[in-house]
Amino acid sequence: MIGTKTGDQVSREMLHNYFGGLVNRFFKILPIREEGEDTLPLYMESLQHEILGCKEIINELNNDANIVSLVSILQFMIDNPECPVPDVKREVFRAINICNHMKAKYGKAV
Repeated sequence: MIGTKTGDQVSREMLHNYFGGLVNRFFKILPIREEGEDTLPLYMESLQHEILGCKEIINELNNDANIVSLVSILQFMIDNPECPVPDVKREVFRAINICNHMKAKYGKAV
């Protein structure tokens, strides 16, 4: 179990599932970008806010530099909407690797 800001506990299994879900949500950036949808900046900002909120709720994540990396990758893509698709792919897969690392570090395999 892992402590939260509210004093409640969350299971490692829950964090395992959460970071697994983040992998899918980062991956979703690719088709949205490739299709040129104008909702992409809002989607990435929302994802960024969620990650920052998670850091504030889960005590163990509070000082993890990987959170800064994920938020920074999103910020780069938000600030550079015309970034070439190969660069977006590289950054998305880098974020996915970070999420998988965090899934292994904080989560417990189901």
